[in-house]
Amino acid sequence: MISIKKEVYEEIVKKLKEEAEYYEAIVKKFEKKYNCSLEELEKKIEEKGIPVDNHEIWEDSIEWRNAVEELEKLRKLLEELK
Repeated sequence: MISIKKEVYEEIVKKLKEEAEYYEAIVKKFEKKYNCSLEELEKKIEEKGIPVDNHEIWEDSIEWRNAVEELEKLRKLLEELK
């Protein structure tokens, strides 16, 4: 266990929360755009494939997955800092 100043700790927590809010906004944007969960979208892509002339759904799913994974990491860090 390391010791850090209260102000430093509070700043770290604040930055992590801000970053988590950023990723939460990305997740919400895609949930609204596709009106489903990421898992449902990924299943749809797996079953129906990706249109040859439009890769937007694939690119969105990648960005969405990255946001979900980063959000999970940040939440674990914040939980550990409590």
